[in-house]
Amino acid sequence: MVFVPIVLSLCFKEDGKSKDSSIKPAYRYRAKHHIMTKREERFFEVLCQIFENKCYIVPQVHLSALLEHRIKGQNWQGAFRHINGKSVDYILLRHRDLSVLCAVELDDVTHETTERISRDNEVERIFREVSIPLVRLRTPERMSKQEIVDHFVKVINDEMR
Repeated sequence: MVFVPIVLSLCFKEDGKSKDSSIKPAYRYRAKHHIMTKREERFFEVLCQIFENKCYIVPQVHLSALLEHRIKGQNWQGAFRHINGKSVDYILLRHRDLSVLCAVELDDVTHETTERISRDNEVERIFREVSIPLVRLRTPERMSKQEIVDHFVKVINDEMR
């Protein structure tokens, strides 16, 4: 019965995994201890103090949760792939109806690379198109709470016009 071992060996790789492409791999994961950087965590605390009873603050939100990509006349898969994997540092939601007040990005040195500048410009274009204000802050740790509030008010009011 040499035939049976040969057939079985053709069905399995050397590592014991099936060659059948219809079987999806069982990827492994580890829980992250933090979903934000220390800087993002500190600024989250500031946002909570400033907007405590005014809105909800949600960190690390993917654009696919904020944007509808299924628009008639466009390639839905292409539109989804274009935003998939992109996120903003926070969104602020109105208490009354959970609608998006604005999105927030903390810029650091990583935002100075050519690739990231291109990504940021595209995210800004998309947010303008869908009329969601995008508040970008470079050095909030050097700003007073009032300066931060003033910056939010300016950006939100400018976008609402």
